Order: sequence, then structure tokens, then C-alpha cells
Amino acid sequence: VKRRSGMVAWCALVALLLFHILIPEEALSGFANSKVMMLSCLLVVGGAIVQTGLAKMLSSRILKLAGNSELRLFILIMAVTSAIGAFVSNTGTVALMLPIVVSLAASNPHMNASRLLMPLAFASSMGGMMTLIGTPPNLVIQNTLTDAGYPSLSFFSFLPVGLICVVVGTIVLLPLRQIFLSKRGPE
Repeated sequence: VKRRSGMVAWCALVALLLFHILIPEEALSGFANSKVMMLSCLLVVGGAIVQTGLAKMLSSRILKLAGNSELRLFILIMAVTSAIGAFVSNTGTVALMLPIVVSLAASNPHMNASRLLMPLAFASSMGGMMTLIGTPPNLVIQNTLTDAGYPSLSFFSFLPVGLICVVVGTIVLLPLRQIFLSKRGPE
């Protein structure tokens, strides 16, 4: 019998409270984390993207641009996700793109969703390397430099390196997706 992961997590939390392993403050402290709240809100936005039909509309446009070419579809997903990832956190980018990519896979009966989801995850990480706010380490570097007395970095200081990472990452993922990701569609 399959159980929903959210329900399992809630049951574990309640069990930890009932057996006095955690006090209520410890059990609920994770909900005070801003990243948990952001992810929760982004999952709601992702659900809204699916419910309003926006995911289906965007996926049909991407499919129209890609035509019947899986290679063009792969490159489009990498490019769009990297571009969004430059300005939104990795988690946020994946949460926003996930319904669109799943809709893409569902609309093509010969496409396995994993062939699109793994590149989506990598593209969001690589896209974050293009701007100062794209990934937290870039902000850490900025703070360390300014604390050491160096001039502040501009918003797009990381863009040349980030673009190289996206291009090289896409080129590397081209053969790797053929080797490691199954071509079989959902059964």
C-alpha cells in the first residue's frame, strides 16, 4: 500500500511529539524557516500553474518550437530553465518549471519524464551561476570580498562564467542523457 509522503511526514512528527522525543517548539521549528515557507508557497504556485492550464499552454508552445526533435526540446528546456534560474532560486525554478515539464512529457506518449526532469534540475543549478542572486554562494563571495575591502561585484559579474557553465553543462548532458536516462515512456 502506497502512502503519500506528506502524510508519512506528519505521522512521524505526531509520533515524535506523542512519545516526548521532541517538544512542540522543536517539532514546529522547521516551519519558521523562510526557505520552507518559500518552497511551500512555490509548490502552491506550481499547482496553480497546472490548475489554470498555464502549464499546458506553455508546454504546447515549447513543443511547437521543438517540433518532433527531442534534441531541440532538451535544449529549449535547458535554456528556459537556466534563464529563469539566473533570477530565481534553484528550488523556485524547479518548482515553477516542474508542472510545465511534466505536462510536456504527458503530452508526448513516447517521452519519459525522467529524460526531461533530470536536465531540468541541472539547468536550474547552472542557471543560478549567472547572476549575483542566482545562488547563495555568489552572495557569500560578494560579502567576503566587500568585508575584505575589495570593490562590490555587479549584478552580472558572474554572467561570463555562468554562461560557459550552462553551455558546457548542456554539451556534457547531451551524451549522458542518452546513456543514463531511459527512453521508455511511462507504462
